Amino acid sequence: MDRDRSSDENQDADWIFASDDPHTLPTERLPDRAEFDRYSAPLLARRRAEAALPPGEHETVDLSSLDPEQLRAGSEPDAVTGAIPATDPEDDERAGHEADGAGSEDPTAGESAEDEASDPGTTAALRAPRDVSYARSGTTPNAEHDQAPENAINGFVLPDRFRDLGLFDALRDVLALISMATAMTTTFTVAHSTLVDGIGKAAIGVGLAALVAVHLLRWIPKQPPLAAIRVVRVLGLAPALLVPLGVIVADLVESLPVLFASLPDGPPIGLGVGVSLLLLGAIIGIEPRAHEGYLPQARARRIARILLVAVGIAAAAALLVALVMIVGRLFTTGWDYSLMTLADAVLSTLLLALVLLSALRRERSWYVFATGAAGALVLAALADNTLELQFAAPLSFATDFVYLPFLFAAFGLMISRSFVRTMPISFRRTDWLVYTVRAFEFSVLMHTAAVVWHLLAAIAATTGRAPGGPVLHLIDAAVCLCFIAVSLFARTSLLSRPALVARANGVVAGLILVVVGFLDVIVNSLATGAGAGLVTGGSALAIGIAAALMLTVPAPVRDEFGAPDISRMFADFRARDAGSVSLLSLVPDVTEETARKKTFPGS
Repeated sequence: MDRDRSSDENQDADWIFASDDPHTLPTERLPDRAEFDRYSAPLLARRRAEAALPPGEHETVDLSSLDPEQLRAGSEPDAVTGAIPATDPEDDERAGHEADGAGSEDPTAGESAEDEASDPGTTAALRAPRDVSYARSGTTPNAEHDQAPENAINGFVLPDRFRDLGLFDALRDVLALISMATAMTTTFTVAHSTLVDGIGKAAIGVGLAALVAVHLLRWIPKQPPLAAIRVVRVLGLAPALLVPLGVIVADLVESLPVLFASLPDGPPIGLGVGVSLLLLGAIIGIEPRAHEGYLPQARARRIARILLVAVGIAAAAALLVALVMIVGRLFTTGWDYSLMTLADAVLSTLLLALVLLSALRRERSWYVFATGAAGALVLAALADNTLELQFAAPLSFATDFVYLPFLFAAFGLMISRSFVRTMPISFRRTDWLVYTVRAFEFSVLMHTAAVVWHLLAAIAATTGRAPGGPVLHLIDAAVCLCFIAVSLFARTSLLSRPALVARANGVVAGLILVVVGFLDVIVNSLATGAGAGLVTGGSALAIGIAAALMLTVPAPVRDEFGAPDISRMFADFRARDAGSVSLLSLVPDVTEETARKKTFPGS
């Protein structure tokens, strides 16, 4: 054993000392003070010498001839950036001559020279500012070394000139650009008026040019004119905002004389999905951005809320016009037409009311979910040409309840910076459980309206007005009732059942909505030719996917030992409304222990 220890004594046993240490001390015992001083003296001198500035990049400089005690203060690298301060070569040369002169007068200079000559030559390599190694250094890394830069997105670092560009503003500009470009290629008016379509395309062209111009003016010059950029953005997108509003008013004016007519040739103008997309793109793009020096104040936030109220009032007026038209068409077009128009108006009114009330009542969880639902409809409307979605079909005040422009206008205002700054939005782990509950509540409300629609459609199908036969609509009504039952079961489980059981029930309910909704979409697409929609299982499919993801993707909160704790996560979620945890919830459950039979020892 002693022979093995002595043979390993001079080998690289990396236990106490670093791998580049001289290994002159045994590792079985700690050194005394004199041995430690002899051992650490060259290491400390080498560490102080590493702070000198190399003459060039990727070069090394010999520091063995420098006395560590005579290195000037301030030559250490900066603790935050790692930068080495610049030095003057003339000062270095002058300090060297003074050191030589002092050494010739000092009687101990010879001994110092011998000690320095006995040490190996030391070189200091140029190290990158962020290439810092803390292994065995005795120091703690700075927090900022572990943090990504503010302008980094998933590891991709934007150039410094784009540091002021926020992700939220960039996404809104991209959405405005896509919406306006899609509005140019999709249906703008039903009547295909050359004048109206031409004015709409001209407004889209001016708006697209304005969006490109403001970014060129912001990022190309070294000193961008921020005030001029804000003016260009507002003036350039003003036509894109005024044209869809003018088309909506023109359709209303042209529809009033023929409100009770049978309309064999269709509406006089008609509002295609292009009008709604153009209105959305203009509302999103016309507000100046933060990187253009704009910060919404109290007045801007108040205006955003007033505009939302105005959208609600305009939607209520449109609903009133639709109800008058429905009653009048009973005597000119037929009861079946009025019945189907009323069924469509019920669905549209409920959806629009949920979105507007969630914003006006400032309910945070409903606001987040309603904004997400409206955003999903916007994405679906962008693909209207390909999917031929029924909800984004051309409408008119003369034939239907016009709701899509108001829905898209409300969505554009709800994601504006002026309105978002008034909402305390949060995406913590427990918040995803709240949004899951809102998803199931949304499913209950909308599928209840779908049941009403199918019952009215089954009546209208007897005359051939509704697509499909009465039996198909009755079956779809039964399927929607199943969606309601599953959603109520999942909501109740999330609110009252034990944590693990509640999470499992929510995921299973989401999967049922996905599978049954997908099958309902397939059946209706084959039987009636209708795509995925609220009354054909499309909403159940989307809600099931969203609920399953919100329950499984966010990681659960962790306990004091760092382990995932689903129970604590659900306890925080259920206590968020009360503001405090009940004392009864802190009492341990001893039911099983008291029910267990215990035998006396030795009996």
